[in-house]
Amino acid sequence: MRDLTPDSILVSLEKGVIAPFYLFYGPEEFWIELTLNRIKKDLVPDSVKAFNVETLYVGEVSPREIVNRARLVPFMSPRRLIVVRGTEKFTRQECELFVPYLGRPVDSTCVIWVSGAVDLNGLFYKRFKELGRAVNFRRLSERQLHGWIQERAKDLGLSLDKDIPAFLYQMVGSSLRDLFSELSKLSVRHPNSRIGVEQIKELTTFSKLFTIFDLVDYVSKKDAPHAIAALSRLFDTQGRDTRAALGILGMLARQIRLIVKTKSGLHKGGGKRGAVERLRPLPSFVVEKCIAQERLWKERELEEALRHIHNADGLIRSGSKGDLVLEGLVFHLCFPPNSL
Repeated sequence: MRDLTPDSILVSLEKGVIAPFYLFYGPEEFWIELTLNRIKKDLVPDSVKAFNVETLYVGEVSPREIVNRARLVPFMSPRRLIVVRGTEKFTRQECELFVPYLGRPVDSTCVIWVSGAVDLNGLFYKRFKELGRAVNFRRLSERQLHGWIQERAKDLGLSLDKDIPAFLYQMVGSSLRDLFSELSKLSVRHPNSRIGVEQIKELTTFSKLFTIFDLVDYVSKKDAPHAIAALSRLFDTQGRDTRAALGILGMLARQIRLIVKTKSGLHKGGGKRGAVERLRPLPSFVVEKCIAQERLWKERELEEALRHIHNADGLIRSGSKGDLVLEGLVFHLCFPPNSL
């Protein structure tokens, strides 16, 4: 049978339905912990958790003892929960000692075996597959991450504007832990609210990011006075060392390349639809901004901009003062030779 998805377990839990055993496996450890915490919270009342929720570690208990504990009757609760961590450390022979229990489980106990293994072999693992009790916490694609962000936001009582999942992904990256951390901060600051870009800008985590975005926007619009001011603020907050300078340079290079892609999509790939395809999966407001900025740049200017960025990278890496190199670069980007 096909593996279950983590969210399908939570949907069943909301309906009061949970199987007597599961196998949780896969590389996304943080997602596993989130799901386990939700099950612990909803399955057993707080007042009797100490008697009915156990976490057992391979190496500290034997398979026989785990089975014996699984057969215990719940104390003042309809269900018991046992989490077995480090299942992959059991030998194949030890794992097979659980197989009879999988055939005749105790319905009042939910046993969740957690395994770091991804390649599952042996009779024990195959039984989970056959019974449809294996839950795969696999790495998510960027598109799947957008859905994951929406679901976690919903769990926290938040409603996100359409483009916010893609926006968060662009800002934070693919770490589920970091994404959930930002959502948690939003839920504390704006409980049970709808979240747009303005609410995200208020987060301390994003203050530096939005300064760099200000710089990128001003350079893209060839607004030299504001670009230099934004660059100065960046130096104040991030420092003037080589690492900071290269980070700023990387963001400028990224934006120029996005404008190149936009121009190519608009003029060679079928108008706005072509630009959207070239820039996928960027949020729509980023695409619209790139389209507006594209009109301000000629192809030759973009080629020159990339050449200047390449030269600046070489100068910074060879020991030149990054702040002076970047100030000169911003001037060249805002005033291309053929515009003077």
